[in-house]
Amino acid sequence: MSDRHREDPWAISEDGYPARDGARERLRFLAGYAVLAPSVQNTQPWRFRLAGERLELAADRTRALPVSDPDDRELVLSCGAALFHLRLALRRCGPAGEVVLGPDPAAPDLLARVGRGAAADPTPEELAEFAAIPQRRTHRGRLAARPVPTGILTELQVLATEEGAWLHLAEAEPERAALAALIQEADRAQAGDPRFRRELLAWVHERRRATGDGLPDHAPEVRGPAIEEGPLVVRTFDRGDGQAARGGQLAEGSPVLAVLGTSNDTPRAWLEAGQALGRMLLRAQSLGLYASYLNQPVEVPDTRARLPELLGREGHPQLVLRFGYGEAPPPTPRRPLAEVFD
Repeated sequence: MSDRHREDPWAISEDGYPARDGARERLRFLAGYAVLAPSVQNTQPWRFRLAGERLELAADRTRALPVSDPDDRELVLSCGAALFHLRLALRRCGPAGEVVLGPDPAAPDLLARVGRGAAADPTPEELAEFAAIPQRRTHRGRLAARPVPTGILTELQVLATEEGAWLHLAEAEPERAALAALIQEADRAQAGDPRFRRELLAWVHERRRATGDGLPDHAPEVRGPAIEEGPLVVRTFDRGDGQAARGGQLAEGSPVLAVLGTSNDTPRAWLEAGQALGRMLLRAQSLGLYASYLNQPVEVPDTRARLPELLGREGHPQLVLRFGYGEAPPPTPRRPLAEVFD
């Protein structure tokens, strides 16, 4: 592992892969790709443990958000995204990984075991997704008005289905407007809860560059009159700030609004949704697309219960996303790899 990678997890490169070392050293290196996955408010709620020649992924409940995520649903989703990064890295740098999914009722924090599997060459799409891992960013500003080709959106829907989830595209204008209104309603509910505001602000402060998680309060997207003037809208899966009633405007102005969901609403389903998210984001990034999140409606129980009817489909909404083109934003902080290993 290079000195630069030790200091900056985003600087990881396959050139540093320890191909001649043992399985444990190789797996530890590949976990460096997993920690670049998105996570709710950039809490990075995962831990890794080497068990023989397997790598175990566990939920770190000490980094939970009891107000906005009381069931640890988004926490497990975050770990699912990290798991997909790990699966892809193992496929690129070694024999395709053997993945055993949890959680086990006897060990609810243990979410997956990953080991070396049968040799298989990665596809060109997988190579492009792998190359996108260090480039993936959450785009929190306005996206360009440029339309996203229908073929790309259909491809993202197929990827979600292959991972056990579904991606609903809000395409008709009445549906987009209704979804934007639901985002604003849920945002007002959260902004009116002092417990939520305290939890949110705990992850946005000046020390976040030093701690390697959350969001620094000097980041350009944290600043602006919206922080002082009104409710915290336009929060994202990666971070917890917002831009007040502009959340609805941001939703209405986004080229693509979508909802990621699952048939079931269990920890296993959340883990699958997270893997679908990780896969879609990397494919999108490889095609020049960015994404961010407007998750208020799935974090407020009342609006989450009403969302399936709004979409006209059965199932359980897990995330609200927007996709589009834009300028590359800076990365969010990451903790050193040593801090997430037991």
